[in-house]
Amino acid sequence: MTFANYRQQHPQLPLSEQLKGFAQVDWELAVSHPFTQALGDDRLDDATYARYLVQDYAFIETLVNLVARTIANAPTMPPKTVLAGFLAALTSDENTYFLRSFEALGLGEADYLNPQLHPVSQAIIDTMQASEHRYEEAIICLCVAEWSYLSWSQAQAEKPRGSRFYLQEWIDIHVLPEFEQFVAWLRGQVDSFTGQDETRLEQLAELFKRMCVLEHQFFSASLDPTSVTEQEVPRVCK
Repeated sequence: MTFANYRQQHPQLPLSEQLKGFAQVDWELAVSHPFTQALGDDRLDDATYARYLVQDYAFIETLVNLVARTIANAPTMPPKTVLAGFLAALTSDENTYFLRSFEALGLGEADYLNPQLHPVSQAIIDTMQASEHRYEEAIICLCVAEWSYLSWSQAQAEKPRGSRFYLQEWIDIHVLPEFEQFVAWLRGQVDSFTGQDETRLEQLAELFKRMCVLEHQFFSASLDPTSVTEQEVPRVCK
C-alpha cells in the first residue's frame, strides 16, 4: 500500500497519525519491544544495558548536529526557540545522565568514546546526517525518535520503580511534562506538512517508516548484536 492510499482510507487523521498508522507494524515493534519491557521490569542485566548505552551515546553528537542544523533551517523564530531548548537539554542534563551511568556501570572513556558501531547504529547516524539539510526530514527523524521513546516510557513508567538509577532515570526523563510538550510540538510540526504534494509525502512516509525499523532493530541489537545482520538494516539511498 502506498502512503497516498493509506491517507485516502484515513482522511480524518492528522498527518502524524497517518504516518504512524502507515508504519504501524514497525512502530509497535519499537514501542513494545522486549528490551523496553525488560528495562521497565528491572530485568535488564547491566552488560546488556551498558552495550545499549554505549551505542546510543555514539550518535548523540549526530543528534546534536541534526538539531543545530534544524534550528538554522527552521522557517521562523518560534520553532527555532523550541528546538534551542531541546538542544540545551541534550547537551546538559541528558549528557550528564550518560556520564553518571557509565561511571555506575564501570565503564571508562575507552569504552564509550569511539566504540565500534553496530550496523544499526551506523544506519541511524547515516539517516540523521542525510536528513539534516531539509527541515521536514529533520523533523520527521526527531518525531519518530522522541515520540517512540515517549510512548514506550509512558508504558514502563506505570510499573513499580526499580533500584538502579540508570534504568529508572532513563524512563523518567522521557515522561517529563516538558518532554511530552516537545513531542506534541514535533507532531504539530509534522501535521503542518500536510499540504506537501503526494511525491513529497511519500518520501516523508518512507523516512518515518525507516526510522521506526531502525528503532526496533536498535533494541534488538542491544539484546543480541547478532540478531540483526547488516543485510537487514535499511540503508539511506545515496
